[in-house]
Amino acid sequence: MKRTIFTLILLFSAIFIVEAQKVTKKDIVGTWKLVIDIEEEMEEEAEEADSMLEEVFIKAISGFVGGIMEDIEIYFEFQADNDVKITVLAYDEKETERGTWYINKRGYLVIENIDDDDDDFNISADDDEWKLIDGILVSDEHEKDRTVYMTRVD
Repeated sequence: MKRTIFTLILLFSAIFIVEAQKVTKKDIVGTWKLVIDIEEEMEEEAEEADSMLEEVFIKAISGFVGGIMEDIEIYFEFQADNDVKITVLAYDEKETERGTWYINKRGYLVIENIDDDDDDFNISADDDEWKLIDGILVSDEHEKDRTVYMTRVD
């Protein structure tokens, strides 16, 4: 009886666990849009605040930051030769940087060597692993809450 209950628990939990699939080059090549759910992220930060003043401050600026993020779009164009073109569109301005990407031994996407010659524009994606979950690329740091992810554009 205990074995049957244990087996049923394992079966039901396996159904609800979403596993990251290993990515292939074919999965990655193309254009992806970066999505940052800043309000969700700020809400979590407010919940973890050490003091009431810190919590109030975080909640006060969350709307302001969310408004700014609505005017910014970031696209990653992954090319078959393992180059990546990162384009940021913000307030009628367009900035582009280049980097490289590869799939590591664990089967996750890694973006590195991003050109940061321009002091005004710098994207730091080095050392992050991106996992393909439910058709979106999710940053390993945000795998549970999915507040930072990429969706395929083309």
